[in-house]
Amino acid sequence: MRNDFIRNLLDLKGVIVKKVRYKKNFVKVHIELPVREQTCPHCKAETTKIKDYRTQIIKDIPIRFKTTLLSYRKRRYQCKECGKTFYEKAYFLPKRARKTTRVTEFIVDRLKTKQSMKDIAMQANVSINTVARLLPPLAVSAKQLPEVLCIDEFKGNTGYYKYQVSLMDGKTRKPIDIIECRYKSHLFDYFNKFSIEQRKKVKYVVIDLWKAYKDLAKTYFPNAKVVADRFHFTRYATEAVDTVRKQVQEKLNRSERKYFKHSRKLLLSKYSKLKTEKQREELKYILINYSEDLRRVYREKEELLALLQEENKAKAIEKLNLWIKRNLESDIPSLRNCAKTYFNWVEEIRNAIKVTYSNGPMEGYNNKIKTLKRVAFGFRNFTNFKARILLMSM
Repeated sequence: MRNDFIRNLLDLKGVIVKKVRYKKNFVKVHIELPVREQTCPHCKAETTKIKDYRTQIIKDIPIRFKTTLLSYRKRRYQCKECGKTFYEKAYFLPKRARKTTRVTEFIVDRLKTKQSMKDIAMQANVSINTVARLLPPLAVSAKQLPEVLCIDEFKGNTGYYKYQVSLMDGKTRKPIDIIECRYKSHLFDYFNKFSIEQRKKVKYVVIDLWKAYKDLAKTYFPNAKVVADRFHFTRYATEAVDTVRKQVQEKLNRSERKYFKHSRKLLLSKYSKLKTEKQREELKYILINYSEDLRRVYREKEELLALLQEENKAKAIEKLNLWIKRNLESDIPSLRNCAKTYFNWVEEIRNAIKVTYSNGPMEGYNNKIKTLKRVAFGFRNFTNFKARILLMSM
């Protein structure tokens, strides 16, 4: 009965537990399989003749944070027909392995978390190389493209390149692949692997305002509309406010400059997101008393953010056209430059107003990638890095 409890606890079905040695630094479980009729792998004849035994020490998952070893008394059978010898098959042990399948499953499960491979190796009582060898087969590339393809880069500093590119399904919000480099040649080589029928299925490509991505979308996705990510193009309007704020701040004396410096958060936040009446009153005081240019550029920023929330898409696009036309003639350089950027990307920004897709989920996932990179103190091998990222999304 005691052995049954131990066997059930260790999930070793059909295994005979002979004894358990519980020491200070490890747990050793002595096991063997019952005698069964075996099929000779050479002539396929049935036999129960035992030739000899061999004891094999196998690593298993830790028990109570202690190294767990299985002392497996392994039988070698001899065929009565052809005389050849062979070892019995154990379901818990892969061929020529010194660790159970549960150890591999344990490592893969830990690889999904934000842990370094060194820590995972210590938990599983294996070497770092053993953990690293599991990663390359898991770095599987995408075989199909989604209807909504989101593209964004992140600073990975992996392999030979500084920036890597992540691809995400805009509908399911799950990463589908990682590209080693953001150079146009690498991107083109990657999407060349997909057939034209696959690429025609892509209906939307969501990008930031980088021309290489725009050229890629126009070249490889003939049926897709290019959508500018909302965060990236609204950032230009908030940066225009911040530029004017800095110009005003430079002209103030030291005591006023210190106070005015704290106005940055108020000016860059959306007015409706201000939580207290005190914040609103302070914002009004700054806009009224410091600079006419600052007041104008803040008003334009708020109008842009408001039109993006317009339920009537046609009306929102009309407001966008008027906003761009008005600010192209502005005497405030930062506002004029912002309007020029919007004019160059007006088709993509209009598409962003029409649909709800964005790179917001991808930006959040890129933060997870950066956390993983910091925990692991960086990755030298891109394949291992890619495998960890894809595992983390499961």
